[in-house]
Amino acid sequence: MRIVRVLVILGLAGSVVYASDKAGVVKQKASETLQAAGDYTQEQKEEIQKSTEEKLNALSAEIAELQMQAKTAHGKAKEALDRELQNLEKKQKSLKKDLARWKDSSGKAWEDMKSGMNAALESLSKSYQKAKDEFTEKKSE
Repeated sequence: MRIVRVLVILGLAGSVVYASDKAGVVKQKASETLQAAGDYTQEQKEEIQKSTEEKLNALSAEIAELQMQAKTAHGKAKEALDRELQNLEKKQKSLKKDLARWKDSSGKAWEDMKSGMNAALESLSKSYQKAKDEFTEKKSE
């Protein structure tokens, strides 16, 4: 009877050790999975930010080109275009500041700013297109 009791105790001790080892493995795998998900999310965040920055840079180049073309405008056309360009410059400057803040944000703040950045970029793009269209229209008059 004593031998059976010793065997049962040894069996239970072995089960506890096995369960403890198994829990450690599960905990390690869970930690690795969370790390991989965090890395993937960071990678996505950086890609989105890079894409937004590239779009802003391309739009900035187009605005600079329009500014060069505006130097040939005269009279009311020039006044109107200068106002539009000043508006574009303000939006562009604000967007660049927001982009810098966005890069430093995380979590929900980053997601919220992502929507705002997309809207601001779209607004700047539309304003640019409007200014360009007005310039082209006035230039042909």
